[in-house]
Amino acid sequence: MESPYFNNVLHFIAQDERYNREMTLAKEEFEAIVGPIYETDRSYDARINSFHNWYILDRPLRSHGVTPLNYFIDYNANTLPEQELTHYRELRNNLHSVFELAKFLPERARLRDLVTGRKYDIEGTEHTQFLDRGALFNSRIFRHGKQHYLSNYLLLHPLVVTKMIRIEARKLKKSKADPKDFLFRLVLFQGRFDQYKQMEPRNIYRFQG
Repeated sequence: MESPYFNNVLHFIAQDERYNREMTLAKEEFEAIVGPIYETDRSYDARINSFHNWYILDRPLRSHGVTPLNYFIDYNANTLPEQELTHYRELRNNLHSVFELAKFLPERARLRDLVTGRKYDIEGTEHTQFLDRGALFNSRIFRHGKQHYLSNYLLLHPLVVTKMIRIEARKLKKSKADPKDFLFRLVLFQGRFDQYKQMEPRNIYRFQG
């Protein structure tokens, strides 16, 4: 989903020189965790969008101690109409996880969150129509009103490692641990898979050690 509200926040932050510099630093932090993002990557758009999602929604600004999204909302609280502010606040209702394409529905797709097992019916098929049932990918789900939408990126994992990912997700679910490190690790592996096509995917997605 290409949300105009998300894009407005990103533009608001990027056009200010102070926060533009912080975005550069944040990208370095992000790449230190998930690996470098190269413009030559076949999934470059998805990977850079995953960074933008993390930066806007998860990472607090050093100067304010709140995320760029929350700073934008606070900054515009007295100038934007309440109905419009509601749309920005809804961006807080996002779920970052690894999802399975469980089922195709008319104009929608049913996804299963591997970490929690919960299922979500996603409006639109622009991101999922070319995927096979059972495909696994990292992304975010947003809730607007009573409907759910996929974010503007999808990091697809190779078919041969789906069983390995499911096993790790079950371990995580059983332990009830924070999934953040697991999700970042999947983004790291996906990037390596994208950049080193000559390598066997099972040698890249090494969860042990």
